Order: sequence, then structure tokens, then C-alpha cells
Amino acid sequence: YYICRATLAFIPIEVANQSLIMLFTGVSTAARSIAVSSGAMFSSSASRRRASAGIRRAKVVVVGSGRMGQIRSSLIYANPRFELCGIVDTNFDAASVLAKTYETLPFQTLDEAIDIVNRIKGPLDALIVSSSTNTHESVVKEAAIHQLDVFTEKPVDETADKIIKLFDIAERGDISLCCGFQRRFDASYVAAANAVQRGDIGTPVTANIFFADHPCPPKEFLLSGGNIFMDLSAHDLDYIMHALEDDVVSVYATGTSSTDELEAHGVHDNANVLMKFSRGTTVNLFMSRSATYGYDQRCEIFGSAGLVSVGNESAHSAVLSNVDGVMKSKLKHSFPQRFNQAFASELDAFANTLLLDTPWPVTADQCVRVQRVADAAKLSCDEDRVVQIPVAPSSSVQEDVPIASAI
Repeated sequence: YYICRATLAFIPIEVANQSLIMLFTGVSTAARSIAVSSGAMFSSSASRRRASAGIRRAKVVVVGSGRMGQIRSSLIYANPRFELCGIVDTNFDAASVLAKTYETLPFQTLDEAIDIVNRIKGPLDALIVSSSTNTHESVVKEAAIHQLDVFTEKPVDETADKIIKLFDIAERGDISLCCGFQRRFDASYVAAANAVQRGDIGTPVTANIFFADHPCPPKEFLLSGGNIFMDLSAHDLDYIMHALEDDVVSVYATGTSSTDELEAHGVHDNANVLMKFSRGTTVNLFMSRSATYGYDQRCEIFGSAGLVSVGNESAHSAVLSNVDGVMKSKLKHSFPQRFNQAFASELDAFANTLLLDTPWPVTADQCVRVQRVADAAKLSCDEDRVVQIPVAPSSSVQEDVPIASAI
């Protein structure tokens, strides 16, 4: 790899480009046929997003080779609208393993990835940020310098004020900063939200959300700062505010610890968040770190004229009925299995943003509001009191602003 990089300085760039591409990406029949059929040529940086989507794929680099980086890489590799150009991780060995799996290039630094990909594959379009939250600021700053759009896992950053700062950086850099809230893209959750917004259940009165994770994270993770309100609440907070098209105005949260060790360290692995919305709807969110029977994720929204609910999905749909009773499978193992379709649809929506200039459906303001509610829930639990949340003038009770305008 490094020998080939050094060679770039001594041979014609066209030859170097072709040699590196052949060496690192391989010529897998399936992957290459997709590339040929969908096109892989890109226009200049200034006009790349306005070129015909039918003759090119979006060139992206994944930042982070952990669990989410692995999920994103597999889905990008399978999507003919993307070209996976590299994996970046400070752990170069981990980046190399993932890059080899998906026939792309490993890098240890983002600067190196951007430089080499631009030279051997043409202008890069975007970064898929699946690294830890504390790395997001540096990645977004680098993306803004190079005018690369960004898709990032939630949360955009660790506090509401930091999130505002990153969207400001994105605005000044003239890039799209797109945060992934996967329930917005899950077919069942989309159908439920549409029912509420059409008025099918009348005026929403209350909602119950039940989230029990599986498998339980390692004890070391929980003890080192795995706050349940910061880690688990964001997707459901975003979803319920989106479905109700309303803002949370007050929060009361409390939590419990299932072991003496967790309690001694002030770590909750079970929690309830009671929220009141500006139009009077009350919502209870229950969260647990561990369900022994699989990934348990449910939502019910009750209104003056009806009820809409999202149920669990089982590992398979076979049901055995006999003299011993009625038996079915456990729930899906964890979130990668439960939300695989949502993750794929989410990335396809990002392809629309890159290739068709389609506004990202999650606005900057919505990202900030989700974090403010999570912050309020943590404060409420810490101080055992109701926390009021001021509703900003640009709240979701008004018309949503596309992210391209919001930032």
C-alpha cells in the first residue's frame, strides 16, 4: 500500500490511478458489474451533485470500523448508487479487515483518505461518520474544508450547544450535515407516523414507548459512562416528536440500577421518561439495557378516535401449535436485525441527497431539540424534579424546514 503511494510521485498519474484501483478494489464480478451498470464517472467537485444520477454513483468513505461502521459498509457495498471508496479508523488493523471484506481501501487518518481517494478515484462526495460521538466535530470540520457532505450517526455531538456549532460549521462550509434517526425510515414506524399525521386516530392523547435492548452492553461500558438517557433515548425522542409534530415542554425522568455495583457508580440500566407536549399529549418512554428474550421495541399512540401501534418483529414467523401449547420464535436478536431495512432506506435517502439534491428529512433544529430533551431527562433524574423545556420560535409545531435550508 505505502509502496504504491510512494510510486505515485514517479509514474504518470493515469497509470498510478488504474494500478491502485485494480490492486486494492479487486475485480469481483458482482461488484464490477454493478459499477458498470450504474456508472462510476464523476463530474468536478463544483457540479458533482448536479450531474445526472443515472450515470454515476456517490463516492463515500466510512469513518469508523466498529459495529455501526460494519453495518453501514455492508449496506453501502450492496447499494448500486454508492461506491465505497475507503474505511478510516485510527485502528488501522480494524480498518484493513473491514476494507478487505468490501474490496476497498483502508486508512488511518481522514486527511490521507481524502487525498488518496480524490487522486485515484476522482472527487469524493461524502463521509459516512460511524465513529464515536467525540470524534464528530473534527470530522465535520474536515468535511467542511473539503466541501464533503456528511451523514452521521446520532447524536450529531454530545450537547445541544455543540450540535448548533457543528451545523453552523456545515452552513459556512456549504455542505449538508445529515443525522440518522432510523425509526423515520422503518416501514412500520413510517406507517404509524403517517396515520397520526393524517388524523386517523383523532387528537393524540397519550403514547407509550417500550424499549428493552438486547444483548446487554458489557459492564465496563456501563461503568465508564454509558448514560441511559444519552445512549438509548434519542431515536424514540426524535420519532415521537416527529410523529406528533409537536414539542416536549416538560420532562420528569427516573431510573434504577439492577446491581449494587451499578448503583454504587450512579449508573441506571432501567429508566422512565414522562414527557408533556405543548398541545397536551403525554408520553411515557421506558428504557432497559437488557431483555433476555431479544430486542423489544414497541410504540403505541392513543388518540380521541383510535389507536396506532408498532409491534415487535420475531426472528421468523413460524408458529408451532400442539398439545404443549403455541410456540413461536424469540424476537430479533438486536437492532441490526430489527432495523436492517430502515438502515438501508436511510442510506438510500442519503443517496438522494447526494445525487438528486433532495433535502434531508431531519432538520438541524430537530437534532438540537432531541438533544435538549435528552439533556433535560438526565438533569431531571439527577435532581429528581420536573424540568421545563422552553419551546423555540422555530419549533416543530410550525412547518418543518428542509435541512438544506435549516443549516
